[in-house]
Amino acid sequence: MIHKLKTLFWFALQPTFYRHGLELFFRKFRPNYDSSSHIALATNWASQHTVSVQKALEVIGLIQQGDEVPGINGELIEEANLLAQHSKVKMGGAGDIHLIYAATLLSKASTAIETGVAYGWSSLSMLAGLSKDSASLLVSVDMPYPKMNNEDYVGIVIPKSLKKNWYLIRQPDRNGIIQAIQKINRPIDICHYDSDKSYYGRSYAYPLLWAALKKGGVFISDDIQDNLAFKNFVESKNLTFSITEYKGKYIGITRK
Repeated sequence: MIHKLKTLFWFALQPTFYRHGLELFFRKFRPNYDSSSHIALATNWASQHTVSVQKALEVIGLIQQGDEVPGINGELIEEANLLAQHSKVKMGGAGDIHLIYAATLLSKASTAIETGVAYGWSSLSMLAGLSKDSASLLVSVDMPYPKMNNEDYVGIVIPKSLKKNWYLIRQPDRNGIIQAIQKINRPIDICHYDSDKSYYGRSYAYPLLWAALKKGGVFISDDIQDNLAFKNFVESKNLTFSITEYKGKYIGITRK
């Protein structure tokens, strides 16, 4: 009870987060699509469709059969690991940054949106893969978590050399995604979703990000085994998609 009261008090001091707080409150009275039974169904579906990274990129048309998948620069990873050592808080671990980098590079992206930053591993991979023109921009949306005191360490692994093409919005998805789309103000080349993992969170964010994507744009979502949101989304639009597995979790990738 004390923990819940502290969280409520924290939200009360953040007026721009009221919409997000109300959304979390009302979810308690809606059907639970993140239950263990839904997780089992989603995991089973994802596992049945899992392919290699190379095959996944082939299926959505980013490479041809037999092409080599480009890899992120090893020196950049070493630099990022050194920067990560300065963090004094624990945040989420890195996803499949090589997949994200390859998709960004191969799609010749110059505009990108991601949700969920933490240390910034996915941000690093997208920034490394963006085209090198001066207009290239990654806009990241990341909500501060109550009482974690992690603000100073969000994006810590991003080298200074890449930050000129990076803009961080410290807001919940309900506010932040709209702000990110407005910030870029042109069609998006690639989106990476890794924030609110709930069914309701994804059901809100997926359509917004999809609408902002240009034709041929790439959409990636992490941890799709958490619920059936990704499955329902790609099936409702009859999309060609691929799924890869990384450290026991599943990543969905499709193209507009």
